[in-house]
Amino acid sequence: MERTEILERIKEAELKVERDIEDAREEAKKIVMNAKEEARKIIEDAEKEAEKIKAEVLEKVKAEVEQEKAKIKEQWMQEISSVEKKGKDNAWNAAEFLYNEFVGMVEHA
Repeated sequence: MERTEILERIKEAELKVERDIEDAREEAKKIVMNAKEEARKIIEDAEKEAEKIKAEVLEKVKAEVEQEKAKIKEQWMQEISSVEKKGKDNAWNAAEFLYNEFVGMVEHA
């Protein structure tokens, strides 16, 4: 083999290595871009899932609060009704007592 032929082969090998390096760099860029895009999608999906879970938890808590509110309201309504009934009974008893006192006073007068 002649010297020029050897130099040409070396030059061709160097060019091939440079092309291979450039191809590897391009491939690496593609891999990084794809990885970033996949990471972005994963983050978006996770955020959507977190929002969904948050909404579900809020709905559950709201429902529990409404149930507790209704329960407390019912208890207070029962207590109010009981106090109201006692008040009416006491009013009738007081009216009857006053009537009897009045009648007694009129009869003895």
